[in-house]
Amino acid sequence: MRSLTMPRPSSKLLVLEWSPAPISLPSLPATMWFCTKGQTWKVPTGCRDGRVSSASDAGNLPGPRDSVEVQKQKFTDKGLNDQDLVTLVEDTIGTSASQAFRYRLYNFSTTTANGADPSMDSAFVTQLQSLCPSNGDVSRRIELDTGSPNTFDASFFTNLKNGHGVLESDQKLWTDATRTFVQRFLGVRGLRGLNFNVEFGRSMVKMSNIGMKTGTDSEIRKVCTAIN
Repeated sequence: MRSLTMPRPSSKLLVLEWSPAPISLPSLPATMWFCTKGQTWKVPTGCRDGRVSSASDAGNLPGPRDSVEVQKQKFTDKGLNDQDLVTLVEDTIGTSASQAFRYRLYNFSTTTANGADPSMDSAFVTQLQSLCPSNGDVSRRIELDTGSPNTFDASFFTNLKNGHGVLESDQKLWTDATRTFVQRFLGVRGLRGLNFNVEFGRSMVKMSNIGMKTGTDSEIRKVCTAIN
């Protein structure tokens, strides 16, 4: 998931209301995926929460305009590989403000009749232009996974194949060597297939081990939205 995408607020509230006991932050994603019909995966127990939260710590998250090489490097710096990249940035739920992608719809290229990003499907461009006019509200939020925005599934990869990636950084995954991983998730004949639900769980466990907190610099929060 990217810095400009997020699960629906109602999903998070549902998790907090549904849970009969405190939920640590590392456990929240797995619980939220349950609410969006995603499959479960086993997670290491005993994960602790940090005592400090700072917006600056999120500065190295993949951005909507990042090239694939930049995205790869950000993941490599955290001990993750290219398959983890394709798996974890899969925007199967959530929305984005139009300011993150509207530049792709107008005056982006001289090689397309409508001036849009040539990697986008022309019919999809027309659809997005109707939702995000050039002089419209840049805060308007658009679903990132057209077709199944409220379900945790692999349809996002079909969107990339069809030129329906909303964010430029997402669509680039189809034009780089990372395309092979997208095709494997799609079950393209001749390639060893990947099961998205299985691989997502594996990559999430790997990510949960980044910068593991121990000792007095961490805690188990009584309320996941605030330090004790």
